Amino acid sequence: MNSFSNSAFARFFTEFPKLLLAQLINAVAFAVFTALFVLIGYLTGFNNIIVWCLGIIPSMPFFAGLVMTVRKIGIEKKDVPVAKTFFGTVKENFKAFLLHGAVTYAIIACSIFAFMYYFSLLGSSLAYGSMLTVYVLFSLILTSMMFYVPIMSVTYELKISDIYKNSFILVFGNILKNILAMLFFIAVSLGFILWIAAAEGAMLVIAITVAVLFYPLIATYGVNVIIAKGLQENVGSFTGKDLLVDKEFEEKVEKIVEQQAVERADSSNDYVFVNGKMIKRESNTTDSKTKK
Repeated sequence: MNSFSNSAFARFFTEFPKLLLAQLINAVAFAVFTALFVLIGYLTGFNNIIVWCLGIIPSMPFFAGLVMTVRKIGIEKKDVPVAKTFFGTVKENFKAFLLHGAVTYAIIACSIFAFMYYFSLLGSSLAYGSMLTVYVLFSLILTSMMFYVPIMSVTYELKISDIYKNSFILVFGNILKNILAMLFFIAVSLGFILWIAAAEGAMLVIAITVAVLFYPLIATYGVNVIIAKGLQENVGSFTGKDLLVDKEFEEKVEKIVEQQAVERADSSNDYVFVNGKMIKRESNTTDSKTKK
């Protein structure tokens, strides 16, 4: 019973107020930047979803705060101060997540354009249906890769290129977990999309509001919990304990090597092993000068 109460599934409900607070901050940022680009689209005459989605780029750094909060509470099972954790993560990862936002926007924009283009041409030739299928598979691979990018960015000190390279490798290295994460992501996404599409009037406003408030939290929590174990097995522990053990082991080995080197050193030798370096004995140098 205790193991279930401390499971990721149970903690989603027991720690929901904290998770919701993190998502509310994230949602406010997303709503503000999206509204800004909707206004820009309206004023410039480019009033379409491609322009509206530009709000993803500046709001993406706030998503880093949500990912870290989910990681700490849902995966590491820790009790953390939400505001401090959230904004500290945003500050540390601001530039990196602006880039991630641009990549995410490019994937979404290209996918929307390709789907609309190839779908409109399905009636004219079956070849377009094949192209659409290929692009759907390609989009799924890119989406699966982006499951890993945010959590790797807030967890490991890696170069941006290494983050994307490792994320792409993990798409194929953790296939079963990725399929499960993708099915979860698609199910949650379709649920909200169908609700919004079917709603009208006041219910439409409610559906959009609920989607903005809860969809990122549910999708992020579920996806990260599913891929977390495979990520830690392939890249490293979230807590850093494994790295600490390795460092302590290396320090012990280095001390043993130094001690053995000193013991083997003969008094007539000109050099001795000290602090990981070979240095010249001062006494030998002095003696040699005296003899001259």
